[in-house]
Amino acid sequence: MGKHISPQSDPRRSRSLLSAFLGVVGELLITAAVVVGLFAVWQLYWTTYQVQGQVAQTIESYAAEHQPATSKTGEIRTDAPPEFAQDPGDGEVYGLLHIPSWDWMRTPLAEGTTSQVLDQGWAGHYEDTAQPGQIGNFSVAGHRRTYGNNFRWIDRLGQGDAVVVELDDVYMVYAVENWEIVSADDPDNIRVIAPVINDLTFSQQPTERWMTMTTCHPEYGNSERYIVHLKFRSWTPKSSGVPAELVDEPSDGAQN
Repeated sequence: MGKHISPQSDPRRSRSLLSAFLGVVGELLITAAVVVGLFAVWQLYWTTYQVQGQVAQTIESYAAEHQPATSKTGEIRTDAPPEFAQDPGDGEVYGLLHIPSWDWMRTPLAEGTTSQVLDQGWAGHYEDTAQPGQIGNFSVAGHRRTYGNNFRWIDRLGQGDAVVVELDDVYMVYAVENWEIVSADDPDNIRVIAPVINDLTFSQQPTERWMTMTTCHPEYGNSERYIVHLKFRSWTPKSSGVPAELVDEPSDGAQN
């Protein structure tokens, strides 16, 4: 009786199949890389292009409606500022942030930190934190490298640099005290916006006026958060002019 004999495989056919498989894998990887690249371009550049026009218009409109009496240096007051009297609704722009050390950048300040606020290219106020000038911790968030890049240069803020918060009738001037980087996944990172910074219990009674800025870190990632803490320095009523920190500010400011 004959034996069943397995036919000898053709090495040329095996190489052909392997080449075809590798070719398909290569094409898929190239396609994936293109998709990722296009997404990165959209996320980093196109979203900013989409919002920069309306950001500029929002700044222009607010500035026109709430002009100071003069562009000259006004009163520099270090006593208790007037009570915050505005009542902004969710998503409402109620001020501007002026950051001289960021090439005179100006950013609309709005109520809330939802994507509907931050994706407009605005800085968003954390609900339930103090408002500008109030005792406590006035805390805001902004995108680092998308939808306007409004907090892109946060790591350029150094000791003593000023951030001026413009409201309807007054300017509040804060100065950088310190900064830190925290993990985005750390459940305790909420301490940075506590009324008394670092008080996880949220039970301590604040006695000072602070401001906290938060955004993603690193610039092209979001695994961490970059935090800057600023202390209240002074206030200037618009009826007297502008704070010394804004006397040299160009009328158009920087938008990115």
